[in-house]
Amino acid sequence: MALQCSSGHRWVAGASRLALCIGIGICAPFECLAQPHPPDSTLPIERETCDRPEYQEVLQAANPDAHRGGARAVWLNRRLLKWPGIDRAGIFRLYHSARGQIVATPRAPIRGAEGAVLVDVFSGDISAGIATRFKFVADGVILALRESDHAGLPDLHKQQLVLVKEDASGNVIDATAVQVAGALDDLYAAAARIDDLGVAVSAKRSRFTLWAPTARQVSVCVYDSGASKAVRVAAMRGDAATGAWALEVPTDLSGKYYTYIVDVFVPGVGLVRNRVTDPYSISLTTDSKRSYIANLQSARLKPRGWDTHRVPQQVKTQTDMVIYELHVRDFSINDATVPVAKRGKYAAFSLSGSNGMTHLKALSAAGITDVHLLPAFDFATVPETGCISPKFDAASMAPDSEAQQKAVMAVRDRDCFNWGYDPLHYTAPEGSYATSAADGARRILEFRQMVAALHRIGLRVGMDVVYNHTSASGQQEKSV
Repeated sequence: MALQCSSGHRWVAGASRLALCIGIGICAPFECLAQPHPPDSTLPIERETCDRPEYQEVLQAANPDAHRGGARAVWLNRRLLKWPGIDRAGIFRLYHSARGQIVATPRAPIRGAEGAVLVDVFSGDISAGIATRFKFVADGVILALRESDHAGLPDLHKQQLVLVKEDASGNVIDATAVQVAGALDDLYAAAARIDDLGVAVSAKRSRFTLWAPTARQVSVCVYDSGASKAVRVAAMRGDAATGAWALEVPTDLSGKYYTYIVDVFVPGVGLVRNRVTDPYSISLTTDSKRSYIANLQSARLKPRGWDTHRVPQQVKTQTDMVIYELHVRDFSINDATVPVAKRGKYAAFSLSGSNGMTHLKALSAAGITDVHLLPAFDFATVPETGCISPKFDAASMAPDSEAQQKAVMAVRDRDCFNWGYDPLHYTAPEGSYATSAADGARRILEFRQMVAALHRIGLRVGMDVVYNHTSASGQQEKSV
């Protein structure tokens, strides 16, 4: 990626900071890196934006009367759309508005659109691959964009889109939004070759890569710690071929933290500025507020002997596996032989003489081959500091009483316990199981220490990774 300075500045090779521009003035390290904003950019990002407590800001509210008729139509690929339950009669147009102002009132013309694309009824055959992928979509009209409109598709997908069936006078007969997955997968198929989503660091560079094809602009905020104010904010550059945004910095930022600022149109809301963590995070700070920058091959993230220790090899085929399911917190939370600070933590597994590890050794000797960890990735519900456990007066509660459930529900939002089936970041260890949730390195190191300790007693380790679960959706704060 080419790095640019503002007019009258030039690069100095080998500068001791991230970058240094000299000439008619000096610009801050990250501010030198940003390419000019693309023509469709919104408001520029100030450093203070990185530190605001709100995770979203509405830059341009959608019209309160904007179309809310659901998304019944489906993009099949970049060219074809299918609208279930709709016949071929009528005139079909795809209206767009960058500001979310489209109002579709039956028996009246469309209002608030900034433009429209005429789509034709398609009479050809769709490919077998498309037919199989979208076999769940009911019968209806298939529509095709004209060849002359294909070049404008990437920009259209950054706006409000409403597919409308009109009569000869231009009045609305029916209207719907369109589900976009088929179009985005086709338009940005090259994204499948990206192998460094997230942050990749080496001794001489740090590269941020985020797939966000519908974003208007994306910036990265960098922080010295999990709680400090941002030290830099820089614009990322979008790639038209993949839909990914990237920024490369000529230094190793390991040990720092980051978030992304993403400007994107949200149906029913408008143009929104979201401050988000990286879905490809390898670790985070407390309560998943900021993503952690690191190279997993760094020596400081590896326990002693990590590179040379071996996974047990006693399993020759899958049918030889004997699996013990285990919850990280449950394993040691009530084990009096574990120091209080390590109970319920990854670190408890490194205590070879504890009751829990003694029991696992006995199970291994008896023929157990694998420990299957209940979700241990970063999940949404447990406060990573200051969580509490329900209080029970067992003597006053009958076995069939509802009092136990009442006690649990009273603290559900602060409870230290959860099964973990509410993933927030799939590739980062859960912070409440680390001895310090604030330290992005600690949870990686202690997780690896846990795995190595289980391997040493002859147990392989598998993880329950529930990709079919999400903890929230849409504009909610803990939407992945």
